[in-house]
Parts: sequence; structure tokens; C-alpha cells
Amino acid sequence: MTLSVRAYLRTLRDERRQLGWKGLFRRRGWKLVAVVVLYYLIRDTILYVLIPLAIAAGVLQR
Repeated sequence: MTLSVRAYLRTLRDERRQLGWKGLFRRRGWKLVAVVVLYYLIRDTILYVLIPLAIAAGVLQR
């Protein structure tokens, strides 16, 4: 992780500790939700689509 990403995550953590989850959502709003959804969408696409396709392509070529 780059330094700026770590710093951003650290500020989010500190805000959550001070304000709680409800306060963090009020302050950051839907941008925070969008970042989390995009992270899991990208992660699951790699995990459940790209890796099995790569394995299947390797098995079918043999």
C-alpha cells in the first residue's frame, strides 16, 4: 500500500473511533459505501471469475 492510502485508512479508523459507525457514515456518506462495494466487486470478480477461467483454460489446453 502506498503511504497516502495508509494515511487515508488511518484517518477513517480514527474517525470511526471518535464518531462511531453512524457518525462516520454521516461524515463520509455514500462515497465510503461506494468504495467498499467496488473493492468487493473487484475482489470477487478476480476470485470467482478470472482465476477459475485461467485454471479451466490451462486444463483444456492439455
